[in-house]
Amino acid sequence: MSSGIFDDKDLMKMRLLFLFGVITLSSILNAQVPQNQPWRPPVYGEQVGMGYDANTFAIPEALKEEVNFWIKIYTHYTTHQGVFHVAGGINQILGEIDLTDVHLNPKWGPIRREKEAELIIKRQRQRIAKEKKMDIKNIRLQMGLKDRMQKAIYESGKYLPMMEEIFEKHKLPKELTRVVFVESSFNTLAKSKVGASGLWQIMPAVGRKYKYLHKSYDKRDHPQYATELAADIFKQNYRILKSWPLAVTSYNFGVGRMMKVRKKLKASDAQGIFGSQKLKKHIGFASRNFYATFLAALHVEAHANIYFGEPFMVAQPLKLKHIYLTRNTKFEEIVKKHNLENQEFKKLNVHIESRLLRKGRVLPKGTLVSVPVEDSREKVADSDN
Repeated sequence: MSSGIFDDKDLMKMRLLFLFGVITLSSILNAQVPQNQPWRPPVYGEQVGMGYDANTFAIPEALKEEVNFWIKIYTHYTTHQGVFHVAGGINQILGEIDLTDVHLNPKWGPIRREKEAELIIKRQRQRIAKEKKMDIKNIRLQMGLKDRMQKAIYESGKYLPMMEEIFEKHKLPKELTRVVFVESSFNTLAKSKVGASGLWQIMPAVGRKYKYLHKSYDKRDHPQYATELAADIFKQNYRILKSWPLAVTSYNFGVGRMMKVRKKLKASDAQGIFGSQKLKKHIGFASRNFYATFLAALHVEAHANIYFGEPFMVAQPLKLKHIYLTRNTKFEEIVKKHNLENQEFKKLNVHIESRLLRKGRVLPKGTLVSVPVEDSREKVADSDN
């Protein structure tokens, strides 16, 4: 039976063409949009690790107040909100501030918003100093990290499986991989004012020591190689200090300085160190709070569904192979042969000098390149496995 001006054969052809179009469009969209996966709570306490048991990262009594403070910073206050507290400690909260309306004002540009926010913060500091009759220099503002933490947990899905595998290979507690939440929030482009770089925020001096710095690339910015180096640093820290809380703190503070502090305080465990009234004289605010922020991040990530709601999604793990170019190769040739978009290749290779990641530029022989393992095209490099 025919329908209108089309016969049955025509309708069948149209249906097939439509179905083919839908399938093709779906394939294109799936290829372009990163796939998510449901968040799953991490399982700790079951592995065999160096100096590790289920209570290794229990919160020391001396740090409970600090850890609770940072949990609230990670889960309650956004990056447009914050709390004022007495500088040098977090046990005296002086007030809160909410700059959300300022940062979302559609009539102002980014510069105007920042200036208005700075003005409001200044006025708030002055008001608190007057009310509390204290020196304004002793008032510190800690902005929230809720939205940043949510994004970090999402991004962590790309890297944590690889990181946990490396740490387990070295017989290290996999909880240590969560230090990245504190160091960089899983931002591969993170760089500090003092030169620390990458997910693990490795300093240039350490990079040079391990021969990680090259003319065309920097392994500190390579997620897998940086993780291998971080694992080595943690292992050395623990062998020297025989304490995971101190080894974690030393990742930020330095082993040599921690040994001096331990000697001056005549204490060797976390409770003795962090519970000492003299600690502030020897360790600055950031390093003194490093272990507390780590424990807070460890807790928040393990309870992401409770703090951020369900369903909570994270990114799919990246499946990459890492290769060294066997000859000088044009940027566009590498991208084409590995079936990648320019921006996609750049995101997978943030360790390569940015000046080389553009059309017409040549990546030197020996440059480390990361590409998806699914790529089965002809390679322009040899495997580094």
